[in-house]
Amino acid sequence: MLSAERYLLLLNHYGILDPDTEVAATLEELAALFHCTERNVKLIIHKLEDEGWLKWHAGRGRGIRSRIEFCTSREQFLLDTAKLMASEGDYQQAFELMKHHGDRTSARDRFVDFLNGHFGSDRLDNGMREQRDIFRLPVYRPPVSLDPAKLFFSFDSHLIHQLFDRLLGFDAATGKVVPALAHHWESSEDARIWTFHLRKGVKFHHGRELTSDDVCFTFQRLADGKPNRFLLDTMVAVAPLDSRTVRISLRQPNRLLPRLLCSAVASILPADLLQEDEERFWKLPCGTGPFRLNRWTADRLELAVHESYYQGRAYLDEVQIAIMPEDIPAETRHKWGQITASDARRTARPEYSWEQIQSVNHGCSLLSWNRRKSGPQSSVAFRQAIHLSLDRAGLCHESGEHCYPAYSYFPKPHFHPALDRYEPETAKRLLEECRYDGTPLELLTNMVQLREAKWIQKRCAEIGVPVNIHIENQNAILPSELVMQADCILLHLVFAEDEVCELENYLQDSSYVRQHIDPSLGSWVKKIIDLLFSAETAEERRSLLRQIEQRLLDEHQITPLMHRTMSTYVHPSVRGIDINKLGWMDFKDIWLVSEAQSVTNLSTPL
Repeated sequence: MLSAERYLLLLNHYGILDPDTEVAATLEELAALFHCTERNVKLIIHKLEDEGWLKWHAGRGRGIRSRIEFCTSREQFLLDTAKLMASEGDYQQAFELMKHHGDRTSARDRFVDFLNGHFGSDRLDNGMREQRDIFRLPVYRPPVSLDPAKLFFSFDSHLIHQLFDRLLGFDAATGKVVPALAHHWESSEDARIWTFHLRKGVKFHHGRELTSDDVCFTFQRLADGKPNRFLLDTMVAVAPLDSRTVRISLRQPNRLLPRLLCSAVASILPADLLQEDEERFWKLPCGTGPFRLNRWTADRLELAVHESYYQGRAYLDEVQIAIMPEDIPAETRHKWGQITASDARRTARPEYSWEQIQSVNHGCSLLSWNRRKSGPQSSVAFRQAIHLSLDRAGLCHESGEHCYPAYSYFPKPHFHPALDRYEPETAKRLLEECRYDGTPLELLTNMVQLREAKWIQKRCAEIGVPVNIHIENQNAILPSELVMQADCILLHLVFAEDEVCELENYLQDSSYVRQHIDPSLGSWVKKIIDLLFSAETAEERRSLLRQIEQRLLDEHQITPLMHRTMSTYVHPSVRGIDINKLGWMDFKDIWLVSEAQSVTNLSTPL
């Protein structure tokens, strides 16, 4: 885009706003402006003329200066250039262009309107009765890692689900484990030996057929010191019995293993590619999932359909994910609320006949208290005081979001607001009883949670507790030293897979709650989890998990704050969209109809 930069330089130098404006100029002046020779100036001018942006009228005769005729206004030029950048996937560069040069024009607003039509579904026709269906959507956080063994963030988990498969799947509607890469499995009576039988004909994106060696390699790699090794904590060995049969041996009964193997963490990797060059593999990872990754840059990801996917080809041919700058104004983000629910805090006003999809997030925002560090937060009375000072209903009201007060990890539909304890006077009394000396509270969070953090800061100030807010990168896992320096961390937990994610909260190396938890409480949690592994029914496991959560609540190890509602509006031509527990739509389920079909279907009664 060097030519575009030079044209902008000319526009700025001469203060040009309108088209068909002429200015006098000399080659000598332009050489000084471009910091080059007069010969190069001529080449630059010819290039800008070829683009159709200006005309050069050379002066004829002594004392007659040359003239530049500007053919494109500043506003139109900015808009056209930004559109071109966006169409080539350079979204962040396009917004940088608007940020630095879009003042005094309506180009930015017009560009946002363009993107509002650019994102969503698009059907390309090559004129031979063949159509390519493309789905485009914006996000505001790039994936941190697509390595399942290092999985931490929900967006990464969603992408991993598109690229990879697991031995087993979990049907959220029925609450049952179902076949996936393994078509059948069985265990010994004591649940210590598990055998999995793989499907035939499952292909990785690079064309090789899946075998038991890939499964064994994946699980051995995961168990070998990776951040998510907790998933296979009870495993002592994994071995291929033949090319399509895998046996896993455990050190203790674990009836939860099939459910654990449904997790994105247990996604199966191609052993040959990782053994050949692991560093290169993760730049463009390859799995067996419904989509393959074609491109991954700082600006976008491109997913292309896996034509020979074993569960049937996805309808979409391509998914383009634009990674937008984090500092895009909130009102701009809201215009794209009808595309995806995961990043928009509010949705745009829907057009006529657009369908609204809404669900309550599985998980909540909460404070995790550091009980491994000395300070006021080490007192249960102090933590209870903070709990009583926080009016969660007030937080939800002030946030302007669709949300509900949280009193545990998961929404409680029948919880009556009158049962909530918001008692600032009791909080002040507790601070006196624990002899709180006014030491500031060090709260760690990220930019997404900043408004919530400032609200907590105000509420704490009302009971005499100063709070220092520390902001860290939301797109990175916090290093252990930062986690342990904080008195508390404000975070948002998403439980995409209830049992597995709760265990992850207590066992994963990078979990902030695990790092903060009191050592004696941590030992008790581990004992309960061992009981949970051997429990024979889902009801028993849920009961044990609720016991853990209740003790964390009773000791104020965690302070839940609010549940967010995920909401999106969908154009009637886009079908198959449903918001999953990660706050995303499964791309494989999306399909498109023509505009005419969508109108007909809407007007035809069932």
